[in-house]
Amino acid sequence: MAARATQWWRPRTLSRQLMFGVSSLVSVVVLLVGALSIYTLREYVTAASDSEVTHSLAAFKHAFDDGPATDPPGKQLIKFTGQSAGTIIAVMSDDRVVQAATFDDDGASPAPAEAVAALETIRWSGDALQSVDFGALGRYRVASTVGGQGQRLVSAISLRGATEAIAKKTLLVAAITLVAAILAAAGTVTLVRRTLQPLRRVAATAARAARIPLADDEHRITARVRHADTDPDNEVGIVGETLNHLLANVDSVLAARAEADRRMRRFLTDVSHELRTPLATIQGYAELTRQDSESLPETSEYALARIESEARRMSSLVDDMLLLSRLDEGQGLEPERLDLCAVVADAINDIAVTAPDHRFLADLPNDPVWIRGDRARLHQAVGNLLTNARIHTPEGVTVTTSIRHVPDSTGFAAELTVIDDGPGIDAELLPNLFGRFVRADRARSRDMNSSGLGLAIVASIIKAHGGTVEVESRPAHTEFRLQLPAGV
Repeated sequence: MAARATQWWRPRTLSRQLMFGVSSLVSVVVLLVGALSIYTLREYVTAASDSEVTHSLAAFKHAFDDGPATDPPGKQLIKFTGQSAGTIIAVMSDDRVVQAATFDDDGASPAPAEAVAALETIRWSGDALQSVDFGALGRYRVASTVGGQGQRLVSAISLRGATEAIAKKTLLVAAITLVAAILAAAGTVTLVRRTLQPLRRVAATAARAARIPLADDEHRITARVRHADTDPDNEVGIVGETLNHLLANVDSVLAARAEADRRMRRFLTDVSHELRTPLATIQGYAELTRQDSESLPETSEYALARIESEARRMSSLVDDMLLLSRLDEGQGLEPERLDLCAVVADAINDIAVTAPDHRFLADLPNDPVWIRGDRARLHQAVGNLLTNARIHTPEGVTVTTSIRHVPDSTGFAAELTVIDDGPGIDAELLPNLFGRFVRADRARSRDMNSSGLGLAIVASIIKAHGGTVEVESRPAHTEFRLQLPAGV
């Protein structure tokens, strides 16, 4: 099954999606709260600065209008009091600063040149408050009004403290957001892992059930979700309980099918046993009657010959069905230690005599390949494969049989391959090739007295020996592979 394409930025697992989602949500909420608090702080600071500069300007105007006019220029403002530290006041005439002073904790002093230059660049619009950059002095909140003598009186309050407070608040919000995201991620991971543990156990139960080879009659689905994970009050429990019902239903169907198969096999076995005697009788009487063939009409002799032929074919079919029934029940084998090469050589020699129109080659090792098995049944299995190649390929086809050792889970196994260079097997037939009564070419199979059980017998014999059988086919190459456990 092809992997589903996903965006690189999108988490694949549910736990990561939840972690990413919760962390993002917490971060967004914290950011919004922080942004709102920063905005509120900025508005509060601005309002406080506006109030302070307004009061400063009012005090400045009152003192300036009431002050003596005899003081020399530049000295009059230094005598003013009542201004907070960081405040700058100035008197302007025709957009030029006439007098300017700055205040700190020690009192008043002449305003710096940067402040004077900044004030002279301002475009005044009535009495509206403005925020002005005073260069190295920072930003100031500036207010102005026209004095009683027609001069513009200016008061400026430093925003350095407000700016630093807002900057600290911004850093604090960023730090809180980062910590909240990390804590949310860690908490989400822990919570999600604990919450999803029942779901993982349910999935593990489903996986165990999915790995059971249901094609075999003896297998049952015994895997169940544990009772603690079937609580109907939560979603995972509902899934677990539903899966248990599903597994129970499938298991009951499998049990019913297995019982039906056993009854069918028993029926076939009984029928086959019952058919052997009448078939032998029919064949015997036909042979006995044909002994007087000189006194029989030609049509009667032909009919008797057909009776004998069909009786033999039906007897062979009955024998095959009995063999399959015994193999299905684990019977019919007489295992011994034997050389697989000798069994294969005998089978090749037997088929080569009866099929001179094909080339049968053997690629066998010089040393014996010892296995433990039933000599007669393995000879039958190899013979069925060779006969299958003879029946379903045209004249002149080469059939090569080889044996080699291959590694497997228990150490080594004996692998037997039968390869022909014939036209190949229809791809639609391959999945069911080892089924019973499966024929690739029905007309040709009947002409060659093929019952469609040959490959089914091969699969049953190899399975009874604890081995496996596989096939692959394409034009000019059909290969059957049989693996059998190595003997001791």
